[in-house]
Amino acid sequence: MIDKYFVVSHVTVEEHEQKAALNTPDGAELLKSLGGADMVPFFAFLAPSGSTIVTSNAPAKDGKKGGNIGHPYEPQEVDWFLVMLDKAAPRMTAEEKGAIEKFLRAQKQKK
Repeated sequence: MIDKYFVVSHVTVEEHEQKAALNTPDGAELLKSLGGADMVPFFAFLAPSGSTIVTSNAPAKDGKKGGNIGHPYEPQEVDWFLVMLDKAAPRMTAEEKGAIEKFLRAQKQKK
């Protein structure tokens, strides 16, 4: 089943001077087309067709600022990431999702 497996593609953008060769060709255009221009880190879950399922751009909610969550760290960022998983990986088990949530929320406690 195609939705059981994920393909992860890393796209490098915005490297400067000596590291510019590391930028993915047309990566900036891809980032912009996904709604992540000038937002790094940014990530998106795409359907096999290439359509966007959900991105790391969280909507504003309950008086809290929306926008790119980057690497989810703050509680509201982790909350949005869990919503992203619900949308992009609906067959993920509660146990799998719980392990990810536990890891992400523990980061805050370590600081």
